[in-house]
Amino acid sequence: MTMDRTGRLFVITYDIEDSGRRTKVANTLKGYGERVQLSVFECWLNTGELKVLKERLQKLIDPDNDSVRFYRPQGEVIVLGAGSAPKETKFYLA
Repeated sequence: MTMDRTGRLFVITYDIEDSGRRTKVANTLKGYGERVQLSVFECWLNTGELKVLKERLQKLIDPDNDSVRFYRPQGEVIVLGAGSAPKETKFYLA
């Protein structure tokens, strides 16, 4: 999937205990961005997309056992090994 570079970049990670929930979370995230590692996605999200994605994920996870984290990079992205950094390598987020 090619990332639509509108909105802000979020790095979204997850640690999901149950394989069924984990698959549902991964499939949901595939609709919003690009998988860069097994449990890490890079997603360009506008405010509305971010809100909807958070609501969708909240319904899928067990809040007592699962974790989904949204990070906003504020500097250069460096990749060692396989994969590539987003073309815009500097991010200034409000």
